[in-house]
Amino acid sequence: MGITVSKKTLADMIGKSPRWVTKLIEDGLPVRGGGGRGKAVELDTEEVINWLIRQEVMRRFGDGEEIEEGSTADEDRQLKRVRREKIELEIDRERGKVLPLDAVEPILFRIATVLGTQIDALASRNASELAVINDPAEIRQVLFSEGRRIRAVTSDRLLSEVRALAEEIDGILAADGGDGEGSASEDG
Repeated sequence: MGITVSKKTLADMIGKSPRWVTKLIEDGLPVRGGGGRGKAVELDTEEVINWLIRQEVMRRFGDGEEIEEGSTADEDRQLKRVRREKIELEIDRERGKVLPLDAVEPILFRIATVLGTQIDALASRNASELAVINDPAEIRQVLFSEGRRIRAVTSDRLLSEVRALAEEIDGILAADGGDGEGSASEDG
């Protein structure tokens, strides 16, 4: 329980007018008592503070009610979300956590090429060995081993591509006068 104050005292405490407090009361601000003929309205400061916080949270993030799709409130919420995502993306870009697609796309293409080549060679590489095996469990084991080998080759290639990209980024940062600290190569 907080301190019980009058409407005028609360208004003075928060730098607003008594009329502003009256409007809050009309909007649902909890009243402790008073307000009758000749009696000043009594407000509990703890309840007022908690109510103001809830109102601000609801104003900023919504109160959990379903917002009608296409309404102004829905558009405002979507716009706020997009702005927040844009700011997060800009921060990540400044921190070097985001790479442009044109830098990553060739690497992904080379990895896909390695994987595709390995998968295409799977049948010819294992055909003669599998031809003499009659046990399905043995065939399965050979195919699993080959799959693991393909994964290992692909991950090794991916790792070498990432390291090369990290070195390239470090070189760019060093050329721009940055020290390269916090780059992708340090993250391993």
